[in-house]
Amino acid sequence: MNTKTTRYIKTAAFTLIELLTVIAIIGILAAIIIPTVGKVRETARSVQCLSNLREINRALLLYVEDQPQKKTPRFDFNVWPVVFPYAYPNCKKDGTGKYPISYPAGKPTPDLAGTIFECPNVYSDTCANPRSYGANSSLLNSRPGNGNRYVQGIPIHQVELPSKAATFGDALNASDIHNNTQHNLNPRHNNRANVVFLDGHAAAIKITPELDDFSLPETKLFWHGITD
Repeated sequence: MNTKTTRYIKTAAFTLIELLTVIAIIGILAAIIIPTVGKVRETARSVQCLSNLREINRALLLYVEDQPQKKTPRFDFNVWPVVFPYAYPNCKKDGTGKYPISYPAGKPTPDLAGTIFECPNVYSDTCANPRSYGANSSLLNSRPGNGNRYVQGIPIHQVELPSKAATFGDALNASDIHNNTQHNLNPRHNNRANVVFLDGHAAAIKITPELDDFSLPETKLFWHGITD
């Protein structure tokens, strides 16, 4: 007579309470990690933007160094094509004799996407015609007599404190930074605007009403480079 023996194999398994505990822990970790990852990405974009501005300023200084009187380029739509070949010396002009660079109004052209002329956060602009960076026309130029256009640059030795004088920065829908309320600086990095100064350092600044108060020496230095 054969006797069959039935064996029961006990398998390990999570209880419902254990599963709910794991899910809760994952949710808590996600709530902590996701915002942190977002902040890290934003910080990285801001750092890249600051690097872009330093490179643009460096190109400006290379241009100035080549000028007999050490003058900045005349401000109008010629600033960017003048600076561009110093930033990208191997770039060739197109069939019309121009460098592939967009003028200050509008987004960078496809050829400039990912270059130093495009802020990593420019996509977040809500204006119809966002752009990445603006040039501080008040610093880079002088208006002789009562002329309405900037016809010449200024010798950089006239700037009192290069570390306080802004040259380029985050800008929104403007041909230059120095225009209208708060000069169209665009705080696209954690409510701050990235700006580079004539001495080559770049920083994130808050846009405050003081930037429009030209009775303050700091404001005059920021925009004009001089306190007189």
